[in-house]
Amino acid sequence: MNPALGELMGSVADGERFSQALAGYAASFRADLLGGAFLASGLDQLAQWGAQFAEHPHVDYWLQSPSSDGAPALLAMGVTPEAAQRYATHYRLNDPLWDDAMARRARLGLSGVWVATDAPEQAARGFRSTEIYNDFLRQYGIGTRMFGGSQGASSPVGNLFMSVFRHGDDEGFTREEVTRFEAEFSTVQRAAYLHREMVALRARTRGMEALMEQMPMGILFFDTAGRLLHANARVRALWAGAGRGSLLHTLQRGSVLASTSEPGLRALFMQSLQGRSGCVELDGGLLLVALSLSDLASLGMLHQSPGVAWVVMERSLGCDAAVALARQAYRLSPAEADLLLALMRGQTPQDFADARGVRITTVRTQLSALLFKTRTARQQDLVALVARLMLLAPGGQPLA
Repeated sequence: MNPALGELMGSVADGERFSQALAGYAASFRADLLGGAFLASGLDQLAQWGAQFAEHPHVDYWLQSPSSDGAPALLAMGVTPEAAQRYATHYRLNDPLWDDAMARRARLGLSGVWVATDAPEQAARGFRSTEIYNDFLRQYGIGTRMFGGSQGASSPVGNLFMSVFRHGDDEGFTREEVTRFEAEFSTVQRAAYLHREMVALRARTRGMEALMEQMPMGILFFDTAGRLLHANARVRALWAGAGRGSLLHTLQRGSVLASTSEPGLRALFMQSLQGRSGCVELDGGLLLVALSLSDLASLGMLHQSPGVAWVVMERSLGCDAAVALARQAYRLSPAEADLLLALMRGQTPQDFADARGVRITTVRTQLSALLFKTRTARQQDLVALVARLMLLAPGGQPLA
């Protein structure tokens, strides 16, 4: 493996190092980057977005979203934005190198890697006397060029397009250099794609964590194996005050799905993997609630990757407002709403009956009505439903 290619593969996780390695790879052909390196679905998409790449020539601008979003990405820009803009809007339409690249792509069929160079054009057609060289290339010091591309990547935006050129007057790229560029291009493509995905994931993770830190309730994210990925400041504060034997504290010890994990937490996690909400009561008047993707979207947290989100909240946080929402949404009677509020504050049906001076059978009838109207099967599910409303309910909303 060429050392420059090895350096490129080893730098996919480092933004600054990858940019330097990409330039170093071009230099291994005694060349410079022309226009840049791009990930796009095909040459058609690359042509459509060319002017926008020139308007925003900064790589970081294009690497914030993964390939699954469908937008192309700029990996490196080697000429001025003005040169890129002129090429994208005019000279590409009269460029023999681009025409050759399109023809090679058409001959490939469904997939493959191709390389085009204007070195033969220079030798056979007096390239340096042509209009395109006089009006465009000479102005920017661009000599002989080599353009590589791919098609048929499994990702919608996983095909690489990359140009290199040499300054001034030279004899062009050798046949060996063209052959090497084509042979290594698939490896460069994989490195470029992996680099984009890692940068995008890091950017989204930073944004998610910043949003989580602003939430007044505790939020935890797990991967699908039950390993804790991140806990916000509120959870860390609750951990500091929790006893070492508490359920909340056990979440720090290892995977929720481990055989030694608490059965209630393990069961809740399995529910979460199936997309169902749930609730576990913790010590100190806390509730642990499993969230769905739709809940996250309502909170402004556009988390699309596989995983599980749990929320830890105090019962008193927005409890009255959440019950008021439930009363309106499910058309609860005043007595049913009062019972629901008592349950959310940690009271038992018997506690509520004693406080009201009514029979427990009356309270159980009201509880049955609550479960029926809210389409929940158990008191625990009812509490989980209202706890999720606590995330969305505006504070201070009156119950009446």
